Amino acid sequence: MTTAIANPAYVVLPGQGKQMNELGHTAIEKIGSADTGGAYYAFEVISPPGLGIPPHVHSREDEVITVLDGEYEIFLGGEVFRAGPGSVLNFARGTAHGFQNVGAKPGRTMWVVTPGASFEAFFHELAQVPPGPPDFPMIAALFGKYGMEVLPPPGL
Repeated sequence: MTTAIANPAYVVLPGQGKQMNELGHTAIEKIGSADTGGAYYAFEVISPPGLGIPPHVHSREDEVITVLDGEYEIFLGGEVFRAGPGSVLNFARGTAHGFQNVGAKPGRTMWVVTPGASFEAFFHELAQVPPGPPDFPMIAALFGKYGMEVLPPPGL
């Protein structure tokens, strides 16, 4: 079976794409899942120093993340390591993972999530969370709605 793709080929230049605030990170949507027949969703994330995403597990998606700028501490399946520009991270569904920008400057990453439609819906809903101190029970419930589980930080 083949899936029809609405816009099979196009270019998204630097600075282009829909910007969203994702819990203090700036996300820039580059390729929507509708443009890939749901196969994947691609976006850039700019993370201020000290900000990260808590450890969590996806039951529906795989993620491939490329570090473009900055220095990140990565939590992956019980291990913690550093990743800088050029590092590629493969977060397979079912594997606990998270990250934090540990550099002194904003970091940039490029993400491809597959399949894309459910994660894109999650991301758009997450962008509606108001700025300020996070409401962790509400965020955990939102993650759960989309087949993800937030885990305690490493070492707890």
